Amino acid sequence: MAQRQSDGVTLPDGLSASALLHRLLAETEARFSSLAPARLPASAEAFRKSFPAAIVQFEAARAASPERTEAAGFLVEASHRALSFVTAGRVLALDEAVREPAAPLELDSWRMTGAGRLTPAIPYSGRVFRGREIARLADDLAARELLSPAARDALCWLLDSALDASGEIDLGGRRFALLGAGAELAPTPLLLEAGAEVLWIDIGAPREALAKDSALSGRLLVPRGGANLLLSPAVVAATLARFAEAGPIDVGLYAYAPGASREWRLEAAMNAIVDALPPEALRSISLLVSPTTPLVLGLAERAARERRAGTLPAWQRALGAIGLLGAREPVSAGDVQVPRLVVALQGASYQAAQYVGKLCAAERWAAAPGRRYTVSANVAGISRTRSLSHPLFEAAYAGATAFGVETFAPETTRALNGLLTLHDLLNPAAPGAPGAATGSALFAERFHGGFHVVPWAIDPALRMAAVLGLARRPALLARMLRR
Repeated sequence: MAQRQSDGVTLPDGLSASALLHRLLAETEARFSSLAPARLPASAEAFRKSFPAAIVQFEAARAASPERTEAAGFLVEASHRALSFVTAGRVLALDEAVREPAAPLELDSWRMTGAGRLTPAIPYSGRVFRGREIARLADDLAARELLSPAARDALCWLLDSALDASGEIDLGGRRFALLGAGAELAPTPLLLEAGAEVLWIDIGAPREALAKDSALSGRLLVPRGGANLLLSPAVVAATLARFAEAGPIDVGLYAYAPGASREWRLEAAMNAIVDALPPEALRSISLLVSPTTPLVLGLAERAARERRAGTLPAWQRALGAIGLLGAREPVSAGDVQVPRLVVALQGASYQAAQYVGKLCAAERWAAAPGRRYTVSANVAGISRTRSLSHPLFEAAYAGATAFGVETFAPETTRALNGLLTLHDLLNPAAPGAPGAATGSALFAERFHGGFHVVPWAIDPALRMAAVLGLARRPALLARMLRR
């Protein structure tokens, strides 16, 4: 369905998210001859019907191309030019709109009263793993192929190298601007517990309980009346620029809202705001990538997939033989393998936000010449957040354990990926640290929950998982019928 132009950040008038994504990918394919193997569908309608497969094919071609980072940059910048900002009948390209003169937001300061130290902790499966216990949890998750070896090693580095004599982390003196600070997976409480100063950018104010939480010790700066990324991107950019006048800031990009192409529009607005800041204002850029984004397989994931493919249960072999589980082989281009991870039900806007707004944007930032800031782009586990309360998703994830896939409570993902982000910001040898190599290594730290090692295309596997889930939880069927 086409997005109607209204005030704020919007898609071009008359274009759906799917049609715009097709146009941008087609322009990128035409610009770089090395992307010819992408074989993008010729029409927007054909792309709409096949976008899960088309995006994976495109990413395999891009990842194998010698112009990989240039193609990522071209695609992101084309997105910023294509999206518009509309106000009072005036239309500007998004990349111009965020640079319009604007007055920064007035801020209230909330001073927390805690001790100013973070003891790392991850709630998981009915218990809380604290301090050194996290290493055992990381080993267990990695052994069950839910967590990549690089993510396990990152957590162990944090425990070995970032804790003080009391086993705590001190972020006093670090200043974070969190766009989408109230999102379920945003690490806002973790940063405040560690004593950081946090600029809250969100459409809603923090809950009063946050201010009264005795475990939190940092300072929270809250705009009066909230901050709307879609309606006031230039104002948010000016607010971050003023916040950075005291020194480089850590910027976290966590805003998310489903429906009406908001996934893509929010991600594009956040990225354009970051691009409007001078590079010297940035200490780091952090974001979370979904496991259903078409990421190049690492060596560990390739080995795990092959091992699982060789030990398939009889029922999977039977269903696979009649085509109900889709293709087993990932899409290959040279030495690159990209699994079929895109889920059609999540929609083209969601995938545009993930692929263009996160994967390609992170590579583009990491490839900036002479950058002094860190880029943290970890894969976050599929979490049972409010945005996934659709009964079909619930049924699929209830049955996903049959494929060796696990989903997580939001507090588990927020804690584990928050610690991975801290690793990236504190370890000078992290994948996205200044001077580090770019490319797929940037996404090596993956809390993928098993999605990246399933030896089938994820979309048909999840449909079968939904059937299994409905058998286990028949009440979900009634909810689906009501919807």
